[in-house]
Amino acid sequence: MKYFILFILSVWVVRLGHTQNKPFSTFQDYLIAASNPVSLKNTEGSINPGALHVLIAAELRKQNWDEPIDIQNTKQIVPMVAKQKLQMGLAMTYFILGRHYSYEKEDSLAYYYLVKAEKIFAKNKDTTGMLYCYRQLRLTVWEEIYTDLTKQYFNKLITLSTKSSNPIDKYFYYVSVVSADPYFEKQPTESQLSDAFNQAIEMIDKHPYCESMRRDIYHNYHQGYVNLNKYDKALTVALQTIQHPKIKANYRDYQNLGRAYIRVKKYKDAIVVLEKANKEIKTYAPTNLRRQRNINKLLKTAYYNVGNWEAGVKADEEYDRLNEIIVKNDRLLAMFHLKEKYSFTEKEAELKRISLEKQVAESRNKLLKAQYDAEKREATLRNLALENQANESKTKLLQSQIEVQKKERILQMAESQKQLLFGGLLVALGLIGTILFISMKLRKTNTKLLELQQGRDKFYTIIAHDLRSPMNNLNDMGVLLHHLIREGKKQELDKVIQQIERMRQKNQLLLNNLFEWGKSQYFTQGVDEPQQKMDVVPLFQELYQNYFPFAEAKKITLTTELPAHLWLTTAPGGLMMVVRNLLDNALKNTPADGKITLRISPPSVANNESSYKSTLIVADTGNGIAPDQLRYLQQVFAGKIKPEVGIHGLGLGMILIHDFVQKQKTLLTIESEVGKGTCFKLILEA
Repeated sequence: MKYFILFILSVWVVRLGHTQNKPFSTFQDYLIAASNPVSLKNTEGSINPGALHVLIAAELRKQNWDEPIDIQNTKQIVPMVAKQKLQMGLAMTYFILGRHYSYEKEDSLAYYYLVKAEKIFAKNKDTTGMLYCYRQLRLTVWEEIYTDLTKQYFNKLITLSTKSSNPIDKYFYYVSVVSADPYFEKQPTESQLSDAFNQAIEMIDKHPYCESMRRDIYHNYHQGYVNLNKYDKALTVALQTIQHPKIKANYRDYQNLGRAYIRVKKYKDAIVVLEKANKEIKTYAPTNLRRQRNINKLLKTAYYNVGNWEAGVKADEEYDRLNEIIVKNDRLLAMFHLKEKYSFTEKEAELKRISLEKQVAESRNKLLKAQYDAEKREATLRNLALENQANESKTKLLQSQIEVQKKERILQMAESQKQLLFGGLLVALGLIGTILFISMKLRKTNTKLLELQQGRDKFYTIIAHDLRSPMNNLNDMGVLLHHLIREGKKQELDKVIQQIERMRQKNQLLLNNLFEWGKSQYFTQGVDEPQQKMDVVPLFQELYQNYFPFAEAKKITLTTELPAHLWLTTAPGGLMMVVRNLLDNALKNTPADGKITLRISPPSVANNESSYKSTLIVADTGNGIAPDQLRYLQQVFAGKIKPEVGIHGLGLGMILIHDFVQKQKTLLTIESEVGKGTCFKLILEA
């Protein structure tokens, strides 16, 4: 009996340890754990590092069932999961905090935490976690200001949920259809709403741990009919939500039902359910002042419409009181956001410094390893050379022995070969003819190979010429960084880091140019970037933002004169490449206190033409172009001569610009005067 009791106790301890230390590797693992209140009950109010995943699941359960979370305990979980390197636990904690701040309408903090969570989910390829973040971000971002960002999150949600094979992920597509989301290009029909609702309910019934989604799908089904102006059906769905046996109705459900009654002008019914909602929210969520304010606003409307002015005034006064408290809290919240922002900034600066030190150390280790590998390769090559010499000596000895044997056989067979002399001559003539034919073929092949080799050598020459200076500068910067870090010269280190950033920008432009040149007609025939009709102003504004810091660092004034919108039919990648190279040339050739202008003229109709054309102008007050070089460039872009590639011809940037102009069948003119500046004008068709 004693051993049996010990056995039972051992099994219980092992099962308890397994539950506490079970690896939670996906969002769905936490969702399943959150559906079991028994396994989470004993962890409430505690912070035990051995059961962090259970604590996180407990907070997730509270949110899923509209219960308030312990925000301070949740924040304390963040450093603990970070210390234990639990990436999925960190992502879940960020998500719970982001959803909490989203419910509280603290959008800046909500956005901060949700974006951090989405990045970790994306790194771990957890589609369910990514979709939860996309949906919450879609509901959090202020649509009146960030319409494009809101639509971007909506498109990501639809794309990912439709492609995923996970049935839980499909729910996010169903809920978007059911709510008749306004970002659908074509609004769903009532039949599509009903089909999506039934599919979502079927998924919830098959997966019991998704039971908390049932209330959510009913709320969105109600909202979908509201968006389609089908208020009678919206009221029916709201009543079904209240009466559903698996949904415990709360103040949110009664508020939705009251709003539905008001829309169909059943004000007395609305008063009954709204008063119930007002009573319940004061009991279960007394800190949710915004929803209390909204309930009183609905009550005010209902009472006024039934003629109960006294009750309406009372609800109106309560609405004003709550609104005043909310406004005051918003000011305090702004101060809190400011403090948190500075705290985040200091932490990010410290992490950036540590990362920089780590990069310097890694660069030094890579350099030492490269030197060691080079010495090892040299030793290996010397050994191979000695082995080759020995093998060559052996080969020559064997060849001598074979030659002696051949001569002996020749002397023995000389007599018999005389009889075959005539036949041998015929065979020799045939062989000579064959050799001549093969020789002609080889000569043609060698000619083609030589042309390809010359093109390859020209490409290598340009790469070596354009990369030599940046790489030498980068090597010098590495040595200088090591010295400045060791000496603790922070100001000089900041300047060097700024120089490295400018070098990175130039190297990025150089690599992009090399990539574009590799795709061009010089190596691959017929590779054209497809054209599309688009608004090009955002592209030029993005380029302006990228180059403005570099112009400011050189004390150059960079200005733009752009219309609000300009729709052109063009190849966006090639056009961006052209403007980047023109701006880069202007920055390199304009001294301090100079000026660079990026301007687009409005569309106009040219003489004897039916199409509208716009002129893109990049002008500077720099050094200008020498007359001989200017004439050469004008002849090249006028199509009179073919451009030369290389050190003594055009630079790689100008070659790519010429390739774009030729393929787009457009016109580029150049005006320049030494000491006064240069103006490039590119004619674009709308």
